[in-house]
Amino acid sequence: MKAVLFLLVLLLLSVIPASAADSSRVDGTGSARIDELYSDIESFDVTFYSSQEEENLTLEMSLMKSGVNEKVVSTQEFSTGSFPANTKVTKAGFWNVRNAERGAYTLKAKLLDQGEVLSESEYNFVYGSNSALRLQVDDLVPNSEGIAVVISPKQASLFDIEYMLVDGHDVVYRTKTEKASLTSVPETFSASWGTLLENNKEYSGRVKIKVYSPSRGFISSTENFTARDDAEITDIYEDETGASATVFGRSQVPFEGSLVFTVYKVKEGSGHNSSVLVESARERVPVLLTDDDETVEVAWKERLTEGVYRLEIELTGNDGDLIERRETIIESDLPPANASEVSPDAGRETPDENEGNGIPGFSFTAGILGLFIVFGFIKKLH
Repeated sequence: MKAVLFLLVLLLLSVIPASAADSSRVDGTGSARIDELYSDIESFDVTFYSSQEEENLTLEMSLMKSGVNEKVVSTQEFSTGSFPANTKVTKAGFWNVRNAERGAYTLKAKLLDQGEVLSESEYNFVYGSNSALRLQVDDLVPNSEGIAVVISPKQASLFDIEYMLVDGHDVVYRTKTEKASLTSVPETFSASWGTLLENNKEYSGRVKIKVYSPSRGFISSTENFTARDDAEITDIYEDETGASATVFGRSQVPFEGSLVFTVYKVKEGSGHNSSVLVESARERVPVLLTDDDETVEVAWKERLTEGVYRLEIELTGNDGDLIERRETIIESDLPPANASEVSPDAGRETPDENEGNGIPGFSFTAGILGLFIVFGFIKKLH
């Protein structure tokens, strides 16, 4: 009998913890849970957290039209991928609701592991009734450098702006401006992307604005853009010995382009449209990001002699596409090399030159006189 009771106690002890663990994961107190949730009729974002490393959990998002007969408007399901322990991870998505009805909606979110619900949460909002909010978004422009938003106040307001760079469902970069304010006129707020972008790839730029009063409501807005490498020539220098150009980065796509320096000799009296190619040189631009600048120099193989020259500088991008072209004039006063290079011995007579430039017939006369002297000496001896 004691043995039977002992076995029953062991069975109860083994069952109770398992049941408690299951219920804790569903209500969000387990290792993985949904921490924040937001949605409007156009987009949503969900932030989740785990005390341990997780991999390939599933997020199930359902947009419901609230009412007596609740109905599903749209659903999305996607993987969380891998994410580290003790780190909040945010995902975002976009609804494609056509002819949306005004009224109340509910976003229902579930975090699942192979079909098992780990955590679930809901977010309620009303579409078509933003009159209570004190702000409105007038314009939103994301690009390869960052994002800018124009906000108009209906009343003096204090608010936070969260900027997001979205790649698919992944929020790859986010930053926040806290306790910004507007009183009576629209203003532009902006942020730079603090991460590298991939050339020719499409991203979404998103802002989420939290208004502190009267109801701590939210406004969000999203625009898509294609990331491009970009830079500009800010300064050039040129003379008869060479040229240089300063290039300024304007994108978070690493700029790996080139500068092409081409110089033409302008024919006299023919205008700048008629010219002859003298030299062309291509130089790689050091890798640039937003607000970086580098100066690239080139020296001509031969100095440009007297005349007027046309200098063309082209900045090409990562794909070889032309980004910018600049033209200027080089005017040289340098004489041709054979006229300008004077020998350091010019004007100084050399021994050979003394012989060649001496009195005509002097060498011959001296030779005859020497022979007479020799004959006279020999005659005296005899």
